[in-house]
Amino acid sequence: MENASKALLMAGGILIALLILGALILLANNMADYQNKQDVSTKESQIAEYNNQFEPYNKEDLSLMELKSLYNKIESNNKLYPEFKIETNIKEIYTDITKDFKQIPEEDKQNKVFSCIEMKRNGVEGRINEMKFKDVTPPKENP
Repeated sequence: MENASKALLMAGGILIALLILGALILLANNMADYQNKQDVSTKESQIAEYNNQFEPYNKEDLSLMELKSLYNKIESNNKLYPEFKIETNIKEIYTDITKDFKQIPEEDKQNKVFSCIEMKRNGVEGRINEMKFKDVTPPKENP
């Protein structure tokens, strides 16, 4: 009898140890899942913050000053983060955009209007990687 009770105590101890070990493994898995969700959430918020820099320029009536500001933002972004480069056609639609703003003709500053015709995001992350514009300046009226 004495051996049987010792065997039951040992078996009970092993079962309790297995239960505790299982609980610890479950806890570790839950912690890993939580951390992964936090990482994904952080990455999504970083991408949203990145995209929010450029979203306000996705409109149909950009002034030359706004276009110049966006151009400078894109150039800065492309230098700082070459892995997140943004392609644009701003230099093609307004060749003087690279000049200092003081050197741009006053008439252009007041009259030029541009429109964002395309904003693409990369398919994997949803980060903006291309912006296309066109000049929609109304033609001058001849008196």
